[in-house]
Amino acid sequence: MRATKASAALKQKLTDLDNSNNNLSSIFEMMMLFREEHERKLENRRVEEDQRRREESAAKEARLLADKSEDEERRRQDKLEMDERARRDKKEARARTQKMVLLIGAIFKKY
Repeated sequence: MRATKASAALKQKLTDLDNSNNNLSSIFEMMMLFREEHERKLENRRVEEDQRRREESAAKEARLLADKSEDEERRRQDKLEMDERARRDKKEARARTQKMVLLIGAIFKKY
């Protein structure tokens, strides 16, 4: 009877140890799964961040190119306006000069 009780106690201890070992294995597996999931999330975040940076960089470059084009167009328009103004001023100066020559000629004819 004692032997049977001792045998039963040993079997129970063996079962408890086996269950404990299985629990430790399960805990270890869960830890590994959590770690893998964490690493996967980190990698996804890195990829998203890299993509966001590339998109921001492309948008910034596009803005700079657009600004540069606008500046060039503005300079071209300013140059055209200055050329037109200079042409008009020159034409007006020529007209004033001719008018003065005519007035001077008229004055000399009178005297």
